[in-house]
Amino acid sequence: MGTRTLKFSDLFFYAASMALSIRWISVAAASGPASLPFWAVSVVCFSLPLIVATGELTTRFTGEGGVYAWTREVFGPFWGFLCGWLYWTCNLPFFSAMLVFMLQLAASIIGPAAKPMLDQPTLFIIVALALSTAVGGLHLLGLGSGKWLSNIGGFSNLLLLAVLIVAGAVVAATRGSATDFVHASYLLKPDASSAILWATMVFGVGGSEALAFLRNDVVGGMKTILAVLALVAVFQIIGYVMGTAGMLAILSPGAATRLAGLPDAIILGLGQLGLGWLAPIVLIAAFLGTLGSYSAWFGVAARLPFAAGLDAYLPRAFGRRDPRTGAPTTSILTQMAIVALFIYLSRAGDTLKGAYDFLVAMSVLSYTLPFLFLFAVFLAVQARPVGAEGWRSPGGRRGALAIGGVGMVATATAVACTLTPSPDAANQLGEAFKLVFASSVLLLSGCAVYGLSRRSAGAAGGQLR
Repeated sequence: MGTRTLKFSDLFFYAASMALSIRWISVAAASGPASLPFWAVSVVCFSLPLIVATGELTTRFTGEGGVYAWTREVFGPFWGFLCGWLYWTCNLPFFSAMLVFMLQLAASIIGPAAKPMLDQPTLFIIVALALSTAVGGLHLLGLGSGKWLSNIGGFSNLLLLAVLIVAGAVVAATRGSATDFVHASYLLKPDASSAILWATMVFGVGGSEALAFLRNDVVGGMKTILAVLALVAVFQIIGYVMGTAGMLAILSPGAATRLAGLPDAIILGLGQLGLGWLAPIVLIAAFLGTLGSYSAWFGVAARLPFAAGLDAYLPRAFGRRDPRTGAPTTSILTQMAIVALFIYLSRAGDTLKGAYDFLVAMSVLSYTLPFLFLFAVFLAVQARPVGAEGWRSPGGRRGALAIGGVGMVATATAVACTLTPSPDAANQLGEAFKLVFASSVLLLSGCAVYGLSRRSAGAAGGQLR
């Protein structure tokens, strides 16, 4: 085990970068005040069970790999690899989408002259590659260097939420709220838009499980991780519910666009309070928050091929660390190369764009599937005794079974909701089929890679873990 480099504050800001994503507030605000209780339900029914399950499973299993390792130990190597494969691959197209969002924020900071420049595919690719290479380079220097972007990003996320909540409250008190909270409906209609919102909110409150990948890098070990997990739940309730309410106090649901709603709300709110000169600083904070989130997820995702390399499901080179920095060099370099490919596809011609859209579609459904494995593992291990240093969920075994059952149901409904096509889609049946087919390709590709690793191990006379 390498040197522990993450202190309490480092891990807390890491969690704020991963489990408190400010971008989803715009999506919720576009659905109006009915999204407020939906946020609370998503935290109580999904995030809290996820946090409890992560806390207990992290004390039960000490190896590298988080949910991948847990599934492997309980259900066997095939299911463990498939879970890890889904968790890793669903993040890769997501990275390029985050880069697109960051560059749009950067263009807003620079001014109107920057947007036409970034509309040029070649320039966009160069700038995006420079950003992704810089992040990957920091992680190659080790977690001690890579953590700083996550720290800055987590702090920026919290700062943005504070500004949004305070600005919204002051605007509502002095100028009147842009949204009529008193006479608004707080019930969502049972339609496609509500289903998509639920899946999005589950995505938004996820991320706490990723802290398990860092368990051997944290000063204070499990005590620090459990304390940070508890704080995540508190800040999610405050941040998502009050942040969305603050945004709706400044903008009406119709004006809260999914992509630019958050910076628009903060800039408008500051302008109404006579603090418009702070707008560029707010945009910079939004950029840094997204950059920190990208860095945090990039670092965690690289731990999965590293763990698979240790277990010989991938070439052994993936399981090696740099002896000086402790960085999983091969995993990071491979991830950088794949992200570079996705960046290129995102700005290529129509044919290649179709391929890119297909890759993104794979990540939509596959993101939630690993949580089915996680809660299945959590429920399965309740028949086993907890070790001397283990942490038991509140309520003992019965409480854990109830918590895990709620989390499993919430995950299953989110999986079902990801199959709901957008109401704006011209061919809704075709869109649903595309999601199922894309995710099936991802599942089958994972099975194929696992089969090849078994065959290679057999030919070499080796044995997979």
